Amino acid sequence: MEKKKEPSPISVVWGWAEKYHSKFYGSVVLAVLGVAGTMAAYFSIAAMIRILLENGDFSQCLPWCGLLLIGYLVKSVGSAWSTSMSHTATYYTLRDIRKKCWPAFQSANGTILDTPSGQYKTTIVDRVEGMEPTLAHLIPEMTANLLVPVAIAVYIFALDWRMGFASLVTTVIGMAIMSQSGKTYAVRWEGAVAVGKRMANAIIEYVGGIQVVKAFSQSAGSYKKIFRSSGRERTVLCGLDA
Repeated sequence: MEKKKEPSPISVVWGWAEKYHSKFYGSVVLAVLGVAGTMAAYFSIAAMIRILLENGDFSQCLPWCGLLLIGYLVKSVGSAWSTSMSHTATYYTLRDIRKKCWPAFQSANGTILDTPSGQYKTTIVDRVEGMEPTLAHLIPEMTANLLVPVAIAVYIFALDWRMGFASLVTTVIGMAIMSQSGKTYAVRWEGAVAVGKRMANAIIEYVGGIQVVKAFSQSAGSYKKIFRSSGRERTVLCGLDA
């Protein structure tokens, strides 16, 4: 029996943001324009340096100065507008996700009392908030910034195909080395998530019961659970947990 292919996390998050795809597409276009403006500014500076080294006539640099200014303005306006648009769409998406979580908690019945309060905080606040970098930054910025290495690679190949081939070889070797560090990532991430849950549960339960703790003079003993959780967290995050 053929196993059904599971959707990737990125595709799941992208599906949740379906209502705001147009804003994300607009953000990507503006981010691309911003990167194009940055590249125009760099090429303008390179052209001015070449002119000054060849004949030292600054009057020939004036057109390039104009292009440099235009490129910088396009970069500034495009990047700022892209960031604003992507964050607006992202926060609307996070709002909708939190609204979808609420009916699940309403139908939980008696399990609410059996579940540590920190787990609800982790689910509704931390996990949903963790999608913000992917939606607001990864989608527009990574897509736009891919233009830079592609443009550089094309330029190097235009200068000398041997240099272009050498740059590709070093890229492949670097990616192969980086992939080795990701083999144990899943195990270390599971440990970090488990420790984060314990920390959230301990902190929220302590804050919720702090009046009772103070009333019965149990402050010193109540700190032990938090210190024990925080010490465990440092151990796991440093990769020392057995």
